Amino acid sequence: MGWEYKIIMTEKFLSSDDNLTVEEKFNKWGKNAWEFAGIVQKPYTTLGKDPKIDGDCIIFKRCKEN
Repeated sequence: MGWEYKIIMTEKFLSSDDNLTVEEKFNKWGKNAWEFAGIVQKPYTTLGKDPKIDGDCIIFKRCKEN
């Protein structure tokens, strides 16, 4: 058994299905077996290194089908 992950930019997640509330959006993902796993925030650029993500992300996970 393993996990598969879906990472969505927060802005894209919030702007999708504009007629739904945030709770309804999470429930919609949950109906497809996706579980909220966390949020990754874009780090500040330090020491001349660019961050590897463009913005804040929402992470979902679900059991990987074998």
